[in-house]
Amino acid sequence: MTRKISSLSFILLSFLFVVIVYSAYQSQRIYKEMHEVAEIDVPLSEVISDIEMLQLKQHLLMESIRQQGDAFFADASIHANSVKGFDEFSAQLATQLDKATDILRTGLGFGSVRIKLMDHQALMQQISVLHEHRMNFDRLADIFFAQQKPSLSSVWTELEKQDAALDTQADELLKKIDLLTMSVSATVENQERHFVTMNAILGLSAFAIGTYLTLYIIITFRKRIWSLRGQIESLHRSIVVDRSHLPTRQTGLDELDELETDLKALVKQFSKEMHNRDEVETQLIELATRDKLTGAFNRHKWDEQIKAELALANRGHHFSLILLDVDHFKKINDSYGHDVGDNVLKLLVTTLRKRLRETDVLCRVGGEEFAILLKDTRLADAATLAEQLRKSIATLKIDHIPHFTISSGVTDYQDFDDQHQIVKRADVLLYEAKGAGRNCVMVG
Repeated sequence: MTRKISSLSFILLSFLFVVIVYSAYQSQRIYKEMHEVAEIDVPLSEVISDIEMLQLKQHLLMESIRQQGDAFFADASIHANSVKGFDEFSAQLATQLDKATDILRTGLGFGSVRIKLMDHQALMQQISVLHEHRMNFDRLADIFFAQQKPSLSSVWTELEKQDAALDTQADELLKKIDLLTMSVSATVENQERHFVTMNAILGLSAFAIGTYLTLYIIITFRKRIWSLRGQIESLHRSIVVDRSHLPTRQTGLDELDELETDLKALVKQFSKEMHNRDEVETQLIELATRDKLTGAFNRHKWDEQIKAELALANRGHHFSLILLDVDHFKKINDSYGHDVGDNVLKLLVTTLRKRLRETDVLCRVGGEEFAILLKDTRLADAATLAEQLRKSIATLKIDHIPHFTISSGVTDYQDFDDQHQIVKRADVLLYEAKGAGRNCVMVG
């Protein structure tokens, strides 16, 4: 019996050794292919997404000039801002294209590209073509802004054509990257499927030998299983408070099935306890960050959000801030009572939310004072939104709620701003709006 067990164990270990060696080889191969996807194809897709965002901003600039027509040249401020916007677009687009080129060059240079090598090389050429279109667009933009005649000319027409060509090249590059990424992913998936199949065959062979070997030591297993079942049952009883919820043992099953049933019941109970804890944590977070009366975020959430947005702004992002409060709110409370005043605040928050984006953050920072954090929003857009909000409130007519208005101060992030500076600037503007007669918006 000892010789039989030894022989079967040797064969079983040999199969396991083959499985381990094959798994290590295939795992290393799949790792390199996944590394290619993570280090090359995915970053390339992110670069193209950034280029698409740049193109969208550029379209807005082009559309602004197109709508203004000849009047565009009459306003020096708008003209200067447009020149600055075009320059920023060209510089950022060049940076993204250089980044994509560096990603491909690094991957090809160090041999990281193992799948679709020719397609990756073709992307280098496509990026070069897009670079040429960018330089042509930049050249035509310089000519257009430098012209002396204060009207849209044939240069503008050429600039629009070049903008369209730039979009076409960017779209073609995105399609090629998407197709390449899908192809690489399919190749990796096939490798993984082959890996699983071979491992399954080797594993089944080892399992057949191991099953026969297990027959000699089944008694020991049974003893261990019964010991484990006793420990699991004790643990289950220590978790479940209500004894009526204890699982009923099923009869007619073998020891492994019974152990599996006990384990499932234990895992289910653990999952239930974890779910209950998650629900409690969610409720606590909601209580900690929401204003109980209006449902808007509270001062704690406001401090957290503006600090996070300032950190992003220091790395190149932009945001704007609207500080507003209800005009003559104390008079409303004194004349109609605090219940009506509370309803005014609730109505205010409900109306504001209808006009805000999901990414905008509305916080109650004082009694009747609210702050709105507008992510990725320039000052002009923030001012337009603030005016729309003011009009929405001013035109409200709700039964049992007195007419009320709001005043707002609007500002945006400036270089080296901290929380105190930007909030103080908005607060000063709000004070100016109050001094100007209320029910108005001050921007600065």
